[in-house]
Amino acid sequence: MTPLQFFTLVRQGWRWVFTNPPLISGLFASAIGIGLLVLHGWEPLERLAYNRLFQARDYLTPLAWDQRIVVIAIDQASLDQYGRFPWPRDRYAALLDKLLTVQPAAVGFDILFVESTVHDVRLAESLAISGNGVLAIGGDGTGRALPLSPDLQRAGDSRFLLGHVKHVPDIDGISRQVWLYEGQFPTLGMAMVQMYNITLSQTLGNNVPDPVDIPESLDLETENPSDRAYFSADPLSQVRETRWINWPDSIQNGSLTILSFADVMSDRVDIAHLQNKIVLVGTTAAALDPLRTPFYTTIPIAGVYLHAAVLDNLLQNRFLQRWSLGKTALLLMLVGFTTSFTLSPLSLKHRLLLLSGLILLWLGIVYSAFTQQLWLPVAAPIGTCLSSALGLQFKEQRERETVMSLLALNTSPEMANLMWKNKTDILSKGQIRPQELMATVLFTDIRGFTGISETLSSEALLPWLNRYFEVMTDCIMAHGGIVDKYIGDAIMAVFGAPIPHTRTEEIQQDAIAAISASLAMCQALEPLNQEFASVELPPIRFGVGIHTGIVIGGTVGSRQHISYSLFGDTVNVAARLQDLTKGLTKEAPYPVLMSEQTYSYAKAYYQGKSMGTIRLRGRATQTPVFTPVALGDKRPPNSGLKPL
Repeated sequence: MTPLQFFTLVRQGWRWVFTNPPLISGLFASAIGIGLLVLHGWEPLERLAYNRLFQARDYLTPLAWDQRIVVIAIDQASLDQYGRFPWPRDRYAALLDKLLTVQPAAVGFDILFVESTVHDVRLAESLAISGNGVLAIGGDGTGRALPLSPDLQRAGDSRFLLGHVKHVPDIDGISRQVWLYEGQFPTLGMAMVQMYNITLSQTLGNNVPDPVDIPESLDLETENPSDRAYFSADPLSQVRETRWINWPDSIQNGSLTILSFADVMSDRVDIAHLQNKIVLVGTTAAALDPLRTPFYTTIPIAGVYLHAAVLDNLLQNRFLQRWSLGKTALLLMLVGFTTSFTLSPLSLKHRLLLLSGLILLWLGIVYSAFTQQLWLPVAAPIGTCLSSALGLQFKEQRERETVMSLLALNTSPEMANLMWKNKTDILSKGQIRPQELMATVLFTDIRGFTGISETLSSEALLPWLNRYFEVMTDCIMAHGGIVDKYIGDAIMAVFGAPIPHTRTEEIQQDAIAAISASLAMCQALEPLNQEFASVELPPIRFGVGIHTGIVIGGTVGSRQHISYSLFGDTVNVAARLQDLTKGLTKEAPYPVLMSEQTYSYAKAYYQGKSMGTIRLRGRATQTPVFTPVALGDKRPPNSGLKPL
């Protein structure tokens, strides 16, 4: 392959790309979708979809909380009984002592014990005795851990584990993610699961639950948790591993066991069922630790439920999974091109129906995957799908404007719509492509127009001529023809363009329609002349020539102005036949002459009288010509004519 051939091939490829509406709209939609994906432009809508998916699941198929989780809530009733928060730490020691009788597997405190108090030694002793405690550790806002109070810090690793309670809500205030580790500290939920496993491994009996198998992808630290150094001056931000929280059902559904701190301490509830359970202690009273979730977007609940949700996800191994950027980008590319090529051959109505169906189908797929812990993108595919449809619609609208600007004023709305439906056959590069057509050409001219134009003023001539054009054009368009051009006082019309007709039946119908249109023009001329006479304008006489043959059609002109036009010997023959009508006698009921080719197609519908022969340019033989005189054996379809 020569360089010139290669260059030509590349140029043709690019030309094909940029003149293919489905391909262009697919490229446009894919680029927009992937661009917004990379720039996180879809995230606000994806977060909203996250909320709606949880709300829909809570209504349709609620996800119950793991029954091993119990929340002991420092609620308003507990504050009423024990006083305002924070409480002295011996109260938590007393809770540990009470729970010791039922032996839960882990007891975690979503409470920071930073300041030194007189009760720290008492709490440390209770933690040492119970051996199942997990304390919260927070940050100082600069990326460093806040140390526990000195007495608790000296208690050492053998008495309790530590878990961080840091989380950052998304920009809309909803908590959707959790950092499983901050530096060397696991999140509070992870630390409680680790304590749960340690306790169960040291428990003897037949009814002891199995330890939780934490996937290696979540357990970033491989060493034994009891051997870790739980405080360091290093920043918390050394290691961050985020997971998307799969929130179980809303608190009101009642699948999560919640006990009031006051009820537990006052023996108003039976705590025997807490054996081998995971107990999480935290504040739930209003305004103490607000948290917004997909179920509570405006009125917050307590932050302790975040750690309960993390616990649930760890115990059930059901954190939400999201597709990678690469997978989502491939999906958007597939959606963009598939939508464009699928919608391209459809009408607007069917496009809207299919779009609605595709969106509903994707929402169904998303919801089904969501119930299986897979969070598929929602806004990005739907937005890309709509972008593809809009791009295709915009491109086709431009093409439609091209077609209509060329033809709408010269053909009937039905014909224009038919042309639009067949746009793929007649359009190329935004223009009607050149093509050879078998069509019937009608040519008409006003008799004595030069003399009339000399007697009329311009103010009278142009309205008179335009009124004539209007009536004649209506007759042509009513029979499915298009007006190719106005040439002074002449009209050139064609039947069978720009959509190619190849079947004999179609070509026959074009010939019949042209004759019917010419006779309708003759019949419309009488009332038109009466209208002219009423305003003292001269009457009109004309002749019509009709010939069926090969024509060349296409758009001609410059970038500033183009129009659809027809060329060829057929046009010349029709014009010559029109000129010969000047010699018709009164024996001919209509000033119409048609060629033998046209009459051969229409003679079953119209009786014609031979008017002799003519010698056409470039032909050695004479060609018979005919004029219609009566209806044939069959009624011309949709002629709308009075009896001949």
